[in-house]
Amino acid sequence: MPATVPAQPKATLKTIVLLCAIFGGLQLTEEFSNNVLPLALRRFTENASLIGLVLAIHPLFGFIAQPVVGILGDRIWTPVGRRAFFLVTCAPLAALCVLVMPHMPTLGWFVVVVVLFQLFLALLWGSDHPLITDLVPGPQRTFVKGWMMAAGQLCAFLFVKFGIGYAMDRYGEAAVYRIAAAAQVVLIAICALMLKETRVTPAPRPRLTVRRYVNDLLGDRILRRFALLGFVYSIFVNIVLGFAILFAVQTVEISKAQFGAAWSMQALLALICAVPLGFFIERLPKQWALVIGFSISLIGCVCGYLARDAVSFYAIALFFGFGYLVVEVTIKPFFSEYLPPDITGQLTGAYNICYATGRIVALIGAGWAVSQAGNDYRVIWMLALVFGVLSALVAASIPDLRHEARRAAAKLARHQPDSSRGSASAPLE
Repeated sequence: MPATVPAQPKATLKTIVLLCAIFGGLQLTEEFSNNVLPLALRRFTENASLIGLVLAIHPLFGFIAQPVVGILGDRIWTPVGRRAFFLVTCAPLAALCVLVMPHMPTLGWFVVVVVLFQLFLALLWGSDHPLITDLVPGPQRTFVKGWMMAAGQLCAFLFVKFGIGYAMDRYGEAAVYRIAAAAQVVLIAICALMLKETRVTPAPRPRLTVRRYVNDLLGDRILRRFALLGFVYSIFVNIVLGFAILFAVQTVEISKAQFGAAWSMQALLALICAVPLGFFIERLPKQWALVIGFSISLIGCVCGYLARDAVSFYAIALFFGFGYLVVEVTIKPFFSEYLPPDITGQLTGAYNICYATGRIVALIGAGWAVSQAGNDYRVIWMLALVFGVLSALVAASIPDLRHEARRAAAKLARHQPDSSRGSASAPLE
């Protein structure tokens, strides 16, 4: 059962705007990692297995960074707060790594800088989910998450459309690196300084051990299902996000500008739809919202397998992107309803380990599969279809207890007048 949590005050407009800016910066950095780093690595090597191994460094750090950020975030307090501390310190360091990347002369030096960048990026993402849970009450989370997704997709649209699709060809690859670095400082570090976090009084709990850390997540039936969902969902989405640009450039043989123009459409669609989805999903059973999202994304995967030209990527982007949006607006607010407030960071860190494991499997496994298929990146869509179906099946097994409670309360309210009239007439009989 979800933990009993004291009523939180509604998130203010300032808090929502700051969370949107921070998430926008994080999403832009993720687009940089997914779409620019593979192209940079391809400059040194065309070996898909090696590219997948290097890209897997980021989720590999999730095994270390996510638990550390989660556990420390639950226990520390600094002048800028507890979660914001990691955003303020790690974003400028990640930006510095991004700035020096295009000047690395060899693959070895490039990988060293990528390792540092991915470490700081993992630390940044470790603070995202706990902040939503700490600062936004449950009934408001899908609405706020919708705004955050809209902001994130706006940043993604601008970066992919004008950064990759325009600035990279016109001003050189280094210009895209400068854009990504500036976004981390301005949108993440500076905005995090303005967050007003509040202290949370910890509940009396046994001493934290490795066994208890694992059992706090996997010992609960519902949280265990969320852990499995995070793993298979991560494989599904990262097979596509990690290799879509290489599929476009190498297999379908379209230009980076054509890919940027088409792929950015999913961000534009999300920008329009994210906030209405936040309202709509709150009124649905969230497990079925997830199933709907996965089903729509699977249509995009079929379009990907059939793609033969640049126009096909518009259909891929719209279907895959919209389904991905539905899932992202839903999954973290849904998961947060089962988290005790004093160990939110710990449990989200443990969940992120499951997600990171899935991302490692996706990048290394899909890279190996592409190599075995003679460097034909079309194989990624078949793999994504399998794990997309698995994700939908796992999501369907998770109950939305808050939605069920609302339905039960509404049903009781509808029958209350009848029962009242019956009890009033009893003495006359």
